[in-house]
Amino acid sequence: MEKPLNRRDGGDHTGDSNGSGSFLAVVLGAAKGGPKALEDFFRHTTPGDACYLIMAHLDANEIATLVRSLKNISSLPVTLAKGKIEFAPNHIYIFSHLDGWRMEEDYLLVTTESAKELNPIDRLMEQMGSFFGMNAIGVILSGEGSDGAMGIRSIKKSGGVIFTQNPREAEQSEMCRNAIVTECVDEILSAGEIPSRIHAIKKGNTLVQATPATTPERQHQALEQIFNEIIHHTGHDFTNYKKPTLLRRIERRLAVHQLPDLTSYAAFITDHSEEVAALVNDLLISVTSFFRDVKAFETLEQEVLPMLLKAKKKEEPLRIWIPGCATGEEAYTIAILCAEKTADIKDLPKIQIFATDIDTAAISTAREGLYTANELSNVSSERVRRFFTREENMFRIRREIRETIMFANHSFLKDPPFSHLDLVSCRNVLIYLDRVAKDRVINTFHFALDPGGFLLLGSSESVDLASGLFSIYSREHHIFQSRRSGGRVYASTEPRATAALNKITASETGNPESDAARETLSMGNLHLQLLEQYAPPSLLVNEEYDLVHLSETAGQYLQMAGGNMTRNILRLIRPELRPELRTALYQATQRKTAVSTSGLEVDLGERKETIHILVRPVVNMDNSQPYFLIIFGIATGKEQEVARITDEPVTKHLEDELARLKTQLRFSNEQHEFQAEELKASNEELQAMNEELRSAAEELETNKEELQSINEELRTVNEELKLKIGETSLFANNLQNLINSTDIGTIFLDRGFRVALFTPAARNIFNLILSDYGRLITDITSRLTYSDLLKDAEAVLDKLTMVEKEVTTTDNQVYLMRLFPYRTTDDRINGIVVTFIDINTRKIAEEKLKETIEELTRFNKAMISRETRMIELKKEVNELKRRLGEPEIYRFSIENDTDDGQQT
Repeated sequence: MEKPLNRRDGGDHTGDSNGSGSFLAVVLGAAKGGPKALEDFFRHTTPGDACYLIMAHLDANEIATLVRSLKNISSLPVTLAKGKIEFAPNHIYIFSHLDGWRMEEDYLLVTTESAKELNPIDRLMEQMGSFFGMNAIGVILSGEGSDGAMGIRSIKKSGGVIFTQNPREAEQSEMCRNAIVTECVDEILSAGEIPSRIHAIKKGNTLVQATPATTPERQHQALEQIFNEIIHHTGHDFTNYKKPTLLRRIERRLAVHQLPDLTSYAAFITDHSEEVAALVNDLLISVTSFFRDVKAFETLEQEVLPMLLKAKKKEEPLRIWIPGCATGEEAYTIAILCAEKTADIKDLPKIQIFATDIDTAAISTAREGLYTANELSNVSSERVRRFFTREENMFRIRREIRETIMFANHSFLKDPPFSHLDLVSCRNVLIYLDRVAKDRVINTFHFALDPGGFLLLGSSESVDLASGLFSIYSREHHIFQSRRSGGRVYASTEPRATAALNKITASETGNPESDAARETLSMGNLHLQLLEQYAPPSLLVNEEYDLVHLSETAGQYLQMAGGNMTRNILRLIRPELRPELRTALYQATQRKTAVSTSGLEVDLGERKETIHILVRPVVNMDNSQPYFLIIFGIATGKEQEVARITDEPVTKHLEDELARLKTQLRFSNEQHEFQAEELKASNEELQAMNEELRSAAEELETNKEELQSINEELRTVNEELKLKIGETSLFANNLQNLINSTDIGTIFLDRGFRVALFTPAARNIFNLILSDYGRLITDITSRLTYSDLLKDAEAVLDKLTMVEKEVTTTDNQVYLMRLFPYRTTDDRINGIVVTFIDINTRKIAEEKLKETIEELTRFNKAMISRETRMIELKKEVNELKRRLGEPEIYRFSIENDTDDGQQT
């Protein structure tokens, strides 16, 4: 989501929600080896504005021991969480993974029912992150497994801070290492060093506001430096986001690094480029959920989507854009609604959903489409069953839903938008933008939507109805419909950091220079007003003779004509002045000098005036575009009187008038000839362009045929690829079922002895999880007492022979371990296959096989005996026939008597 802090919950958590804003909530996750780390942690903890929640992955006896030891070490009250828990500062609450609990409105209820969650640390951190917001802090201590890795992401999304114990100092480092892999950890410290950092965070929450009186100017400079560093390293521009929200996020970085003010942080971020990524990661908090604001999505499902689908033909796609999609929950929500609505449509239109965000990590998570059970809490069980597949304790969106969405990195503030859209869903993003950026984004959405398209905003957002771009469809759910306008305009100008910062701090900077600038501006306006009042009437026109500006008294020389509105001065000027003004403008254009004409009488209704017109060319220094200043001068009373009492003969006066008209006609003819030459040259150019266009059209026709041919080839290739994908999917499903059904623990290693694949049975020996793909086999803990696995693997790669050994586990189970090379179809060695066969199971199978063989041997002997007896009977029968004089019998049958089983 191009999103300021990418909050999708309708507001920025500041930590004061639910009455929890006055203290921090520190959630500690620990398992094996955790009690020692917890003792070290609370040995260095002093009373302050924080409560501590410990999720101990320990048995009942270990938890009881932990409670006693913490009571002896810490002066804070220690409570074993039971019943209703109302959080209070300076308290320690210890939770057991064996208990269940649920969050109510403003408290936690611990129940006696056994816990159903596989990862209780994750769940507690997720709920505390949602409850405490920016005041939540996550701490991962010693333990095995990956519990807590997902929970710290939730706290990070809420604006909290994450610490983890140094893996080298932890008794069991697996939980710490899995937390570090998520890249959400702010600092890696020893358990005893973490409390001082937490205290510094609480102390530093108001550092920015507590700076001296000269803060605004210094703050402006520091922010400008910080934003310039972000733009330089990432290209993201945060200057159009609201200042208070940005400062709250930056405060946490100050507290983490124990810096006193923004100026110090600006210097720090300049010297430490890696801090830029950490700050951007805090600013781009991707928070969203499935079916958030259920009523809004019900309206979308029951009214908007049916209306859009009804208007679509089979060949017309339904195009939807979700800017600021975060980790994809909202995009998948709309995709699920579309899938449900098109399930019963025979000729359903194609669904195209574009989900964009500037947060690369969030987009990667969205593409994976893998979510926890807690993240699917708002999704009905029927939808979970229909649109998700379970993978261990997580759920992955089905491929048919995933294929309707295209995820991409995109900024709706500076990148060109999508077009011809039917729906735009941008929820709880605009509330973080300033007014200028918000207006530009609304115009962008109007440009992207087709007339009649819908815009879905968050519960705290709206559009400017005065602009006429949108009408209200649902005021309650903030759904708006695009109106048809005269022209679609897209404002593509990217905001400048300096200008935006000036805007941020303009109202706060009370220095004398700003006051002097305002005073200078006021004096300039006064000067212009005085000139307008006492100077002659004047007009300013551009090179097209379009009116740009006029003085207050110049309107008396203009006259509005009927027809379409125009700004051309030659159509607006009074008819008696039009010929002379046309000639003066033409001469000023040709000569590049000032031109004047005099003795022009104009009828102003109440009076008549004799005026002269001065046309002076001027140049705008910004873009060198020519302009013309037209000044109307009124003849003096003396001149008018002389003109009236002159004894000049009428003939002389007529001759002067004729000479003037001839001069005017000559200039008009010259202008006409000049324009005719220009038209002739333009006509020739147009003919040449027409020939070029005709040639280009022929080339385009040829290219069109070639493209059609290529398109047919691509269609064929696409069909082949679809078949290949289907076969690949079938093979993958068969392989997955084969892997899940086998009882033999098998691990596939690449040539670097990293895990490439493993069967579920292998987890009985090695502590493997899905995220272990690509890790060294020696980095994964196991129950084996055998330590030469790596040497055996190296020997297999060296000699390309199979190694077979019996190994035992810590619970005295014996396995037959086999290592042999992994050969590809083209006989290349691509790694090693390690299998573990339970010896006891093998012995039982061998005994059953031995018994079966013995039984088959006995049966075989009995059959041989029966065949011998058959041959003897045959000979006896033939002998009897011979004696009786009948031919020998060579074919006979042997039947079993059903009563006594005797053969006859």
